Parts: sequence; structure tokens; C-alpha cells
Amino acid sequence: MKTIAAELVYFLRGRARQNLKYLVYYCVFLVAVILIYAVLFRYLMWNLEGREFSLVAGIYWAITVMTTLGFGDITFHTDPGYIFAAIVTITGVVFLLIILPFGLISLFLGPWIEHRLRYRPTLELPDETSGHVLIFGLDAITRALILKLKNSRIPCVVVTPDMDEALRLEEEKEDGIRVVCGTPTDPRVLRSAKLEAARYVIANLSDPENVNLCLSVRSQCKTPIAATVSEAAHGELLRLAGANLAVPLHKILGHNLATRATTQGAMAHVLDSFGKLLIAEIPVHGTPFSGQTLAEAQVRQRTGLAVIGLWERGVFTTPTAETRLAGDSLAVLAGTREQLDALEELTGEQASDDLVFILGHGRVGCAAASFLDRKPVPFILVDREENPACDEHIPIYEDATGRHVLKKAGIENAKGLIVTTNDDSTNIFLTLASRHTQPHIRIVARANDDENVPQLYSAGADFVVSQASVGASILLNFIESKTSAFLTEGINVFRRTVPSKLAGQTIANSHIRPKTGCSIVALEPPQKGDPIVVPPPETVLGKDVGLILIGSPAQEEAFSRLFPENR
Repeated sequence: MKTIAAELVYFLRGRARQNLKYLVYYCVFLVAVILIYAVLFRYLMWNLEGREFSLVAGIYWAITVMTTLGFGDITFHTDPGYIFAAIVTITGVVFLLIILPFGLISLFLGPWIEHRLRYRPTLELPDETSGHVLIFGLDAITRALILKLKNSRIPCVVVTPDMDEALRLEEEKEDGIRVVCGTPTDPRVLRSAKLEAARYVIANLSDPENVNLCLSVRSQCKTPIAATVSEAAHGELLRLAGANLAVPLHKILGHNLATRATTQGAMAHVLDSFGKLLIAEIPVHGTPFSGQTLAEAQVRQRTGLAVIGLWERGVFTTPTAETRLAGDSLAVLAGTREQLDALEELTGEQASDDLVFILGHGRVGCAAASFLDRKPVPFILVDREENPACDEHIPIYEDATGRHVLKKAGIENAKGLIVTTNDDSTNIFLTLASRHTQPHIRIVARANDDENVPQLYSAGADFVVSQASVGASILLNFIESKTSAFLTEGINVFRRTVPSKLAGQTIANSHIRPKTGCSIVALEPPQKGDPIVVPPPETVLGKDVGLILIGSPAQEEAFSRLFPENR
């Protein structure tokens, strides 16, 4: 059934998909012809022979005559009727028995047969291939990575042993996917994929398969390897096998979810660092400036930190002095470790005042609970089934979709809620139900598929963490060897050197923000020194000064396109 379904998908892609439109138009034409003949049949039967038939009988007669079945149960008995029946028969032969089959064969069946007979999986890349990224294991994470690589103009190649999957991927060449068909750990396949000339290897198979792949790669060359890890404990084994980076994605997801779910007493969470400059985030609720405008809060005057952005229900904004710091928002900050410590002293509440519910005790839920446990922040785990891989926590074994389960567990006392089941529909349902019963609770939801991110926000989530986006961003940062902070869906902090065409201009005259949408977070002097955080518009952009900017992937791409790196 899987193979049949894969073949049927062919007719929904490319040229075949365009041809479906013409087939629909032709079918509409045939229906119209049949209806016209049915109406004429009723008219002629009544006026020529005095017999009355229903419209359904007319349609039945037209179909049987046009298809040349001619059952003979309804016939004309006059010469004009015979002539009409002959015309209907001839048009049926032309339209149904000649044009329709010929069209189906020429537009669909013929191209499909030719495609299948002509298709030969790619077994070896051209000798001149180099600088590409080899991807082993295709899922939502690596598909998101492929799109990011395409935006960064980095070629990529997928290696798969499945010929049907190779065929499907070959048909998606417009997405920038090239394919090599073969066993990932076969040395001949690795050589055919030009392993030694590759820029990086992405191992996204099971942990045992990733270990095998890493050892196979290392037996041939020193191409850097980034491997995803299902169990965080296996990371060391992958590094021993030769992986340069082992990404415990479930652990990272759990930490991201837990960080955004804490409210009162939450410490600032450092996202990334650029020398002494730290990019961090902290919930506004539980701080003394909750509900104040940025000018009234005087965060920079009191701590030295710059508020470079605000998250509120999935919307990122760059604040002005009049922007109000809502209690349910998340502030993105730039500053030093000492300045963050000064801010945390102002929170005035302890983590023990907080309570977070975690719905789902899988690997991600377990990682979130472990993160909160170390903080420490009190939490309650709820899941329908026991997690045999985790014996650190004692959850409540109930179905959280039940109407009174969460209420009985004391959710009215919770400040934060983490929704992290393996099913996005369940996550959407739990988010909507929790928002309805607890309007002011902070809800952080996990999205297993990127297409469900908007639905989770619509259901009431304050923040959504996508497994695919997080994994793809981490892998891309490794591939590009750059420091880039993953904030949440669609926002990055990235570093660039001042382009030569902007050197000597002020920030205001450079028009970086109007042209690209990116905002300058800080300037790094050529010599080692303290960065200038959120520099004023009149600041001159010197040569070889480092720019730290914040923006969406599209805005980052626009910046790279308009202001290419200095050669």
C-alpha cells in the first residue's frame, strides 16, 4: 500500500499536477454535454412520441448511448429520434472513447511509464562536486535544514538506501535537494557522495546507526560530523565514534520549554554569547518593571542591560521608550554577566514561589522537568503512561484531556504550563482548554511539525518551540561555523563585519533597518574591548567593526544580499 500511495503521489506533482486542471475542465464539459442531451431527450420524447420521462431517466439514457452500451430499454420509434440517438452515439464515441482515453494516456499514464522506465537513481556525484553538506536521514528537522541551506546558498545532498524515497526526492529538485541512492555506511557509497570534498556530514539516523556512520566516515576522512542524539547519554559514544557535535535535541527542547514556562522568580536564560556580550531572555512577570513602559522601567539605567526585543504570544517587536512591558511578555536582553546578575537581584521573588505543570512525560517532558528541578522550580508532571526511560520523576498518571484531571491536580495554582506530548492535535487541544480555564497562565507548547505552529498560537500558547526549527538552527550554526542565537520561531541573532560600502557612515545613514528589517544589537571594536550595546543612531560604523544584529531568517538573508561580506 505504501508503494501504491507513493506512485499515486506522482500525479499530484509537477507537470502532472498542472494536467489535472485540464482533466477537471474536460470532465465538467462532459457533464454539461450529458445534461444537455438529457434535456433534449425529454423534449423529443414528449413532442415526437408523447412519452414523458424524468431528468434522471434522461441522464441514464444519454450515458448508455454515449458509452455505446445501448441496453435498449428506452428507445425512440421515430426517424428524428433515430437521428438524435445516432448523433449522441457518435459524440459519445469521440468524447468518451477516443479523446478521454487518449488524453489520460498522453497527459498522465504515458509520462508516468516513461518516467519510471527512464529513472535511474543517482549512484555517484560528479567529480567536481565539493563544499556540499551530506545529510543522512530525512525527517522534519533535516527538511527544515535543507530550506535553511538553500537560503544560505549551501548545496546539500541526501543519501538514502530507499529507491522510492530517492525517486520522491529527485522530483523535489526545485527545493534544492540532490540525492545519492545507497547504504549510508557503505564505503563505496560514501566515496560516490564525494565525502572527502564535503563541507559537513549530518547524521540524523538512530543512535546505533549514527555511531556506525561516524566510524565509517572517520575511516575515510576528517570531514566534520554533526549527529542528532535520541538519548543524551549516547552523546559521548558518538563523540568517541568521531562526531564533532552531538545534538541532544530532546534535552535542548525540554530546556527551551522550561525556560519560557517559568514566571515568578525566573532567572535570565542566556541564549548565546559574543565575547563578554550575552543575549538573554527573562519573563517580565515577577520583575518590578512589569506593566511599566520601557522609559518608566529604566532597565538600562538600573542594570546597564538593553532591552532589544519583546516576545508576546508569538509576536516579536523591537521596543521603544513608550513600549509597555506586559506581564505575559518575554524580554530579550543584551549585556554582561554582571548586568544580568544585577537584574536578577531586582526580581524580588524566589523560584519556590513558582509552580509549573508539565503535560507529557516523554523524553522532552523529562528533560524539562530535570531543568526545573535543578533551578529549582516546583513542577507537576501529568501523563497517561509511564516513561520506562525516566525514573527521576513521579508523574500523575491521568489523561490530561479529561475535564477535571488538571483541576484536581491543582492547576489553578500554577503560573506556567508546558504542553509537550508527541501529538500536535493533543497539544493544540490541551493549549486551548488550559487557556480557557486559566486565562493568565503562561503556556509554552511544543510543535512537532512546523505547520502546526500557527494553530498553537491561535489556541492560546504564549510561546511555541518547534522541534524542526530548533534542530535545523543548531545544525546550520554548526555548518556555517558562526555564532547565532535561536530565540524562537523566525528570529535569529547573528554576527557580521561592517560591509565596506557602509564603513564611515553613521547607523542612521546606513539605513540598515529600513532596507533589511534587521536591528543592530551591538558593535564589537576590532581590538578586544567591551561591545557597544544598542549604539545610538549617530554612531559611525568603523572599518572591521563587528555588527551583532537581530532579525528573521528572511531579514538576515536580505542583509547578506544587500551587504555581502567583505572579500
